[in-house]
Amino acid sequence: MSGEGRFITTNAVMLSVNISLQQMPERGSSVRALSATSMPGGGFTTLAVAAAQGVNTNLAAPLGTGPNSYTVRRQLKAAGIHVLTDVLVGDIGVAIVMVQADGHTTTIITPGVESEPTFQEMENIELFPGDLVHVSGADLSSPAAGVLAEWGGALPDDVTLVLSVSPAVEEVPYPIWVALLERADIVTMNIREAAALTRILEESAPGVSIRDFVSPDTAMVRRLGVMGCEVQQNAYTEKIRLEPYAAHRMDNAGVGDTHVATMCASLLQGLDLVAACERANAAAALMVARKTSLPAPTPAEIDQVMERGRV
Repeated sequence: MSGEGRFITTNAVMLSVNISLQQMPERGSSVRALSATSMPGGGFTTLAVAAAQGVNTNLAAPLGTGPNSYTVRRQLKAAGIHVLTDVLVGDIGVAIVMVQADGHTTTIITPGVESEPTFQEMENIELFPGDLVHVSGADLSSPAAGVLAEWGGALPDDVTLVLSVSPAVEEVPYPIWVALLERADIVTMNIREAAALTRILEESAPGVSIRDFVSPDTAMVRRLGVMGCEVQQNAYTEKIRLEPYAAHRMDNAGVGDTHVATMCASLLQGLDLVAACERANAAAALMVARKTSLPAPTPAEIDQVMERGRV
């Protein structure tokens, strides 16, 4: 890519309430939380990470007129992030994120206006050659799924579509996956998401793989957690294994979004996919070693991790 395009994500922003727990409560029981904080969530991590890398960063999901939207809008502006959609009456949703002592997270989402974009509103977003559009599977289980699939599936050829699968993979209707996979230039997912998406696709076509639903030119990135990530640049090339950077795990929240956003920003800055994923591995290591998903890793911090080989 030329390095002149914009990063545009449909990954909706909501308010995130993060609750730290020693362990998840059993059904019908009660536990005392270690701490609780609120901050912008959902797509905010993706946006903040991309913006921190120095690329032109844009949100293509609605915000509302309510107090949560007002707070988020101010933080987006402070981070230099542009909002490409019109304001809707109402407020954004809330994500309750429960973080266990071992760093694993469980999330409950209540939707708001971010799940209500119209196709006309998305069509009104002006796109330019070299732009990179990121569609997150986190938004494909909402009422917005049909709109996002129709819009994303019809993007111009000179715009790159990156599809990230997300933990909500099982909640996304089969036709939505098919429409976006057919258009995707890059598909990124973790081990569990890849296995779940394969099962979903096999229900309608036994024996198939994700590769059977994408173009031969589509690149695929599989995040392997503590084992790094795996990159296949197209159907004709071998898979390349990229080793992880060592880090002491504090919190998994935002790690996948950080990897995806860093990869996308690096592509916009002219790196090839393998080099972009190397930087994404380093950024993910930085994020996993932190107790919160903000502030986003800076280019200097990522460079330092890559030089040292660890956080």
